[in-house]
Amino acid sequence: MLPSPNPIYREQLRRFQDALRVAGERDHADEDADFGMVSDRALHPVIGRTPTDAPGAETIRTVDLRRLLADAKPVVIDTMLNSWGPSIPGAVGLKFAGLGGDFSDEAQDRLRPKLRELTAGDLARPIVVAGFNSERFDGRNLALRLVALGYTHVYWYRGGREAWEVVGLPEADATVEDW
Repeated sequence: MLPSPNPIYREQLRRFQDALRVAGERDHADEDADFGMVSDRALHPVIGRTPTDAPGAETIRTVDLRRLLADAKPVVIDTMLNSWGPSIPGAVGLKFAGLGGDFSDEAQDRLRPKLRELTAGDLARPIVVAGFNSERFDGRNLALRLVALGYTHVYWYRGGREAWEVVGLPEADATVEDW
């Protein structure tokens, strides 16, 4: 899917999801699915079933994210992959920050100053990373990149924007920032 804040596109997507449900088909990826994938510290191509954890980060579910948002006021970063606009309220969009590569690439170098800005240089500031869903590596890749930069309270919201939407929680457009 191409990113689009177009409300017509959003409505078409919702109708497609409704049709999948009526047909008895799956309309979203389960945030708790265990695909039997071995966890590693490598960045992966975006599309693929993810392991249940990301070394150095804490994997969280929707209920955990709701609690964190209320209690810890974390920086929430949306990777903006497969984004049609809505996200977790207050999220900062770093478009394509969850692509694969390696920890010595240009993306890693570009993330360093951006994260320093978002966290006011506090390596212990809680950061939640949200990608698309549990069948995309974008969120996990970004979580691993942040851990490699030295951030100590990184949370990977494995279910991503899709899990947030499925349970009907409030959504808002992410503030897309250059990085």
